Amino acid sequence: MKTAKLLAILGILLLVLAGCNRQEKEKEAIRESIRQHVASKSGLRMDAMDLQLTQITLNGDHAEALAEFRPKQGPTSMVLQVKYQLEKRDGSWVVLNGQPVGGQMSHPTGSTVPPGQPNPPGSLPPGHPPLTPPKQSPTTNPHP
Repeated sequence: MKTAKLLAILGILLLVLAGCNRQEKEKEAIRESIRQHVASKSGLRMDAMDLQLTQITLNGDHAEALAEFRPKQGPTSMVLQVKYQLEKRDGSWVVLNGQPVGGQMSHPTGSTVPPGQPNPPGSLPPGHPPLTPPKQSPTTNPHP
């Protein structure tokens, strides 16, 4: 009786571990698909940006991923969040569309530079209005 319980528990643990490994492989495949999509659509140099997936929802052959893009050089407060819809086709994840979250990119705010001193690279000059993206028509697909 003890052996049967032990084998059942061991079997459950193996299934859980196999599921975690599968999810990690899927996450990496989704990350690579988003990297390729962004590079091919926008011409951006992905080697100059960090891509972090903060949330992934898998539903069979469909997935939703929340990605954060940050420059490797420059202010760490600059971040662009994009929600991607993906579909698995022939064993590979394909980006269907991407939509910026909040509709804008966050920029560093305020200036702590004393008057007469140069601004640090990547910061806005004192008194500069906030940067906001232009209004886009609902038929466009504003993904990076």
